[in-house]
Amino acid sequence: MMVGIDAGPLLGQRGISGYVSPLVRTLLKIDPDTHYQLFLRRGWLKHHAAGSLAGLAPVVSIRIPDRILSFWWDHLGWTLPIPRRLWRSLDLFLATCLVTPVIPRGKVVSIVYDLIPLRLPGLFAEHRAFRLKLERLIHRSAAVVAISQRTKQDLVEMLAIDERRIRVIYPGCDQAFHPTSPSQVAEVAIRYGIKGRYILYVGAFGPHKNVPTLLRAYQWARLEGGLRAKLVLVVNSSWGEETKAFLETLRVRGDIVLTGYVVAEDLPALYAGADLFIFPSRYEGFGLPVLEAMACGTPVIVSNRGALPEVAGEAGLYVDPENPSALAEAICTVAGDQTIRARMASAGLKQAANFIWTRSAAEMLALFREVVGSKADDA
Repeated sequence: MMVGIDAGPLLGQRGISGYVSPLVRTLLKIDPDTHYQLFLRRGWLKHHAAGSLAGLAPVVSIRIPDRILSFWWDHLGWTLPIPRRLWRSLDLFLATCLVTPVIPRGKVVSIVYDLIPLRLPGLFAEHRAFRLKLERLIHRSAAVVAISQRTKQDLVEMLAIDERRIRVIYPGCDQAFHPTSPSQVAEVAIRYGIKGRYILYVGAFGPHKNVPTLLRAYQWARLEGGLRAKLVLVVNSSWGEETKAFLETLRVRGDIVLTGYVVAEDLPALYAGADLFIFPSRYEGFGLPVLEAMACGTPVIVSNRGALPEVAGEAGLYVDPENPSALAEAICTVAGDQTIRARMASAGLKQAANFIWTRSAAEMLALFREVVGSKADDA
């Protein structure tokens, strides 16, 4: 079996890369019998440092700009712009970026992470274009991978996909995320200017992440609820200008730490050192930071929306993301009671242990074989 993979996400760490990279790297380790071909589109080539994919599988560069490539596939129906001998050898192509190629012989399996722009269209001006992209992707795909039951249900409800075409394959949890020694926690805290107790948010400032509600809740908890812990924000602040502006108006701005860029090696200690982790998103297709926090032994307070209840299970404390008062009360309750935190931390460790990358990769491989087998049967 020859499998092609849109490999751009293997070059990143967060976002969809947090799912695709460990999944594919694990898949290649457990499946030496399959031949894999990694494809890098032009949009990813500038991030391709020498040797970053070395030893994984052969790499093919597609140097056509993505907008032309999309026209090539969507309007002309042409095949991959690579040597004919190569695309004729593909039995299957894994589309990881909602960009679905036309291939003449094999079948396509596509990954869908979430339908947030369709669930929250008021926050995403491009929601109609997003729907069209999904519809094209689904039309070309023999099977669709959803990263949660919630995403699967959204595909069924919002795009009327036959649920038999959808396979749920959960993320795993990277082994780097685990309880960390107090000395390492202290060392990392000093590095990022964190002094004393703190509560933590890891994510982005995008509109659906709902960070302003967290900020309002924190200010109330700090000024009225007796909270003594600081708030540490590990964010990609390249967007979310309104949230950043609102942050600067808070009376408790001096108690809020913006870490700036955090290297991956320091994240486990930042999680482990927090009294609790908060994730108030209005909607998620999964929510990897919640899983990472639990794996580090940190209690989690999360929104009751999207796939977050699937991630946190019985370990999480759930709040309405539109109710800052309820979030503030939850923060004060957990931060103020060591017994509650210990109980939640223990439950979180057990919950996080359910998510294993080797299981995810094995399920993906089984789907590949099923789809390629059905192709052979059709022939």
